[in-house]
Amino acid sequence: MRFLIPITALFLICASCARQDRHADYVLEWKGDGLKVTLKVNTPLDTVRFTYASDNGGQKDQMSWFQDFAVDRGSVSIDSASRTLTIVPRRNQAEFSYVVRCTLPEGYGSPGGCLMDVFRPDIDGDMLFSRTENIFAVPVDDEDMPVTVEWASTPPYPVFCMYNPGKGTDRFQGVAGDIAWSVMAGDPLLTVDTVMVGGRKHYLVTALRKEADLNKKQLKEYFHSFYGTISDFWGDAYSGPYSMLFFPFRNNTWEATGNGFTNGFFSRYDATADTILTINRRDLFTHEIGHKWLNNGPVWFPEGFNEMQTAYQLVASGLDDPSYFASYFNHALSGLFHNPYRNVPDEEAEEKFWEDGDYIWLLYWRGFSYAFHLCGVYEKETGHPNAWKPIMEAVKPFIDDFTAEKFLTAMASLMDKERLQKDYEKYILQGADFDFFPEDMPSGCRIVRNSEGVPRLEITDEAAFAKHFQ
Repeated sequence: MRFLIPITALFLICASCARQDRHADYVLEWKGDGLKVTLKVNTPLDTVRFTYASDNGGQKDQMSWFQDFAVDRGSVSIDSASRTLTIVPRRNQAEFSYVVRCTLPEGYGSPGGCLMDVFRPDIDGDMLFSRTENIFAVPVDDEDMPVTVEWASTPPYPVFCMYNPGKGTDRFQGVAGDIAWSVMAGDPLLTVDTVMVGGRKHYLVTALRKEADLNKKQLKEYFHSFYGTISDFWGDAYSGPYSMLFFPFRNNTWEATGNGFTNGFFSRYDATADTILTINRRDLFTHEIGHKWLNNGPVWFPEGFNEMQTAYQLVASGLDDPSYFASYFNHALSGLFHNPYRNVPDEEAEEKFWEDGDYIWLLYWRGFSYAFHLCGVYEKETGHPNAWKPIMEAVKPFIDDFTAEKFLTAMASLMDKERLQKDYEKYILQGADFDFFPEDMPSGCRIVRNSEGVPRLEITDEAAFAKHFQ
């Protein structure tokens, strides 16, 4: 029997086969002072583009880490300004290699901040730390491209790869998006422990210099308590595995910093610390875990609303009481009021985000204040005190593809559309000071101002205020 296949269907079949034929295979080789990456690309296309590193952290010399470049098959041209590799395969295949070789500047430490410790690779005989965009060149606009990662040789100490949790340097098979935004770390003292939450296995990764048993115990207890609560809030049944990487600075005495991903977070901290789980670090860890859900959109949302989520969930999980929310929010209010850029428009703040730490914190605190404001407006219009949950439930359907337009449309289903648009333009886009009108405040609290005009949240009715977290 013969079948006639329509030309359009045949085209779709061929296009599907072409996408299935593409893949990238990475081989990592330890070189003592760097990592050699050999990349073999299979593609049916005449030309394909890959990108290396990112602008995160304000780094300017990313291509200086990209050394000893050699092409074994096909041709590759590099645009250093955009960090883009244009690959022309030969018979559908290309192969090239490079060595990532970088350490932190001599004498670098806490007076210079900690952005280099987060966004710059640090690869040496006694320590390995790097975000994976600084290791792997990955395809442009093709996060679903199948990839493999294998290690031909490894450092002389344990290595943890967040994209391949619990499996060390074993072979990894996934897609480009898995390795594009992740982290790897290695250290002679590195250990990987499991933490069970909701019947799911998660990973605690440490390289502790002091009080290892005590710190592990405290970190496990914190994660078990907090992760269960926030996962229940989002309704995703402790999806995992989720990895927590606590990795000391090489020589920086900054208390702590971190980055959160959808499948884990890392924190770097002062290696001389006796206790890891201080209040400040706990709050940082809580914020980074929050990025599992709030991780997309203009900065005021994933960072500012995540600050609101941090303060809210610390109370909701029982790790702190409602008065701590007020204390946490007051720190943001004071920081925002004294920020030299507090009234610059959102567009300018986004553009200059990495230029000055004040621009960074501006968007955290402005977004936090806006989230608090919306909670008050919601309660005013509905009479329901626990506003944070319905606001986040309205956002959840597009949480991975967040835009301000989608956000405003979703919020318009909860509160007056005209008022919503006006406040968004005033407080977020224009950067005006928040009014915090008494009639818009959540129940059980008020905003008072000192002689300088600095706003401060004051709890007026503890029972009423506590309802916001129930």
